[in-house]
Amino acid sequence: MRGVRPVADGLLDTNVFIHAHATDDHAAECRAFLAAIEGGRVSARLEPLILHELSYALPHYVRQMGRAEVAEYLLMVLGWQGVRGEVDLLVDTVERWRDTAGLSFADAYLAALAVRLGAPVYSKNLRELQAQGARVPAPLPG
Repeated sequence: MRGVRPVADGLLDTNVFIHAHATDDHAAECRAFLAAIEGGRVSARLEPLILHELSYALPHYVRQMGRAEVAEYLLMVLGWQGVRGEVDLLVDTVERWRDTAGLSFADAYLAALAVRLGAPVYSKNLRELQAQGARVPAPLPG
C-alpha cells in the first residue's frame, strides 16, 4: 500500500512459516502476518540460516513438497515486498540448491557468497563447489 510506512525490520523465524502451513492455534495469525510481509505492510529480515532451516523443515511439515517445490516456495517468499536482507544472494543460493542435485544448502550458500566476494572456500568438497564456480584451494593453505 502506498503511503503506509512499513514497521521497522524485525527478524523472521522459521516457525512462523511452519505454523502458517499448519492448522494449529497460531496458523491464522502466522498466515495474516506473512500476508502483511508479502504485501509490504510489514518488513522483516530473512536470514540465510532461517532459509536453510526452511529448506529442511518444510518437507517434514508439508509432505507433498519436494526439493523443487520447496525451492519455488522459497523464491516466492524472497520476492515478497516486505522481505529484507541479502535477497539477491539468497535467490542465487536457492537457485543453485534447486538446480544441483546433491548440493547441500550450506554449500550452495558458500558457493554463491564466494563467487560474489571473489573469496575462496576452504573445503574438501572440491568437485561440488568448483562446479558452482567457487575457488577451492587444494591442498588447504598452511
